[in-house]
Amino acid sequence: MEKTWFHVDVNSAFLSWSALKALRQGAELDLRTVPSAVGGDEEKRHGVVLAKSGPAKKFGIHTGESLFSARRKCPELIVVPPDFDFYVQNSKAMIAILNQYSPVVEQYSIDEAFVEMTGTERLFGLPIETAHQLRRRIKQELGFTVNIGVAPNRLLAKMASDFEKPDKVHRLEAEDVPRKLWPLPVGELFGVGPSAARRMGELGITTIGQLANTDRELLVGVFGARGDTFWNYANGRESDPVTKQHSKDNSYGSSVTLPADLNSPAEADTTLLALCEAVGQRLRLDGRCARVVTVQVVDNAFRRKSHQVTLDGPTDSTDTLYRTAKELLRQMWPARPVRLVGVKAERTGTQGYEQLDMFSNPAKSEKQEKLDRTADALRARFGDGAVMRAKLLHPDDKTARPGALGAAKARDKRKVK
Repeated sequence: MEKTWFHVDVNSAFLSWSALKALRQGAELDLRTVPSAVGGDEEKRHGVVLAKSGPAKKFGIHTGESLFSARRKCPELIVVPPDFDFYVQNSKAMIAILNQYSPVVEQYSIDEAFVEMTGTERLFGLPIETAHQLRRRIKQELGFTVNIGVAPNRLLAKMASDFEKPDKVHRLEAEDVPRKLWPLPVGELFGVGPSAARRMGELGITTIGQLANTDRELLVGVFGARGDTFWNYANGRESDPVTKQHSKDNSYGSSVTLPADLNSPAEADTTLLALCEAVGQRLRLDGRCARVVTVQVVDNAFRRKSHQVTLDGPTDSTDTLYRTAKELLRQMWPARPVRLVGVKAERTGTQGYEQLDMFSNPAKSEKQEKLDRTADALRARFGDGAVMRAKLLHPDDKTARPGALGAAKARDKRKVK
């Protein structure tokens, strides 16, 4: 039996969900009908377009550009802040509906998922009819629209969902690939990023069709194993899993753009502690420990620099992460003022021990572990402000506010497991 897959993709998810929230709170204007965008805090220099409406797109506004640039293109642009908690609620609500149609629902990101519909015709009818039924149901029950791609594999389903927007269903069969896919620019093929597209352009490959008809061995020679994947994708074959898989070596990281440039590592210590707190809490929540700690900074000339170290043993301790990060920060502090600081815990595993040296105090380490886990439990029950380190509350230190921790956690909420 030929498989049937749906790819369900929310139209302008963040913008749609923000518009929905505003309408539920009594707003008369639907942000989806006017030039609008979801963006970061311009005063704190997080002024980047995260999502835009259809009318905003007509002004040439694109995701990722600065709000300053977007406002120059469209002075009347309405900008609203993101609300990741509300986004997650809507994402979960959509997944709950999808689970009523199939036992195989693979969430790809916060706003898209694959649904295997093979053999469900007797329950719901023909795939196209079912896709329209699902599209209408999400719109009526949840208040936002989706595109649905229908195809024999996940790759083609994902490509199909991009053909017609918004609030559309499109079917793409294997025999349609030469006619529908091959004329498209190679950069529109799933998995082909900007750098790969540029490299292909240097090879004279500008369309998906040219990629599909390029010598397979040549692509492997240029791109390695990815070359084989590119060739298969261009020919409509799903050679590698499209959906994201949880790596056995997950990394956990948080970073924050600072309200003001910092001139010395000491000024960044409090922010660093807040970031380590966020990373350590996520490690403990997932029952994982890290062997490598990486610190990165971006100076006010936007030059990025990072250092890392391998620990003597795996850890999930906030204090260990913080001590290590402080040392790395002092080793790498750049000549120019710093505008961004980040911490990452890598090479993670489920080892439940921490290597102690001959000068370590096991009782103290055990006590610290209990403190970390107790604080985690209190925050989970009563909110992030329930327990806070005194260093994060110092009133005279402009960097010693819990904003870095809040910003780090806000980023973490974008990821839906």
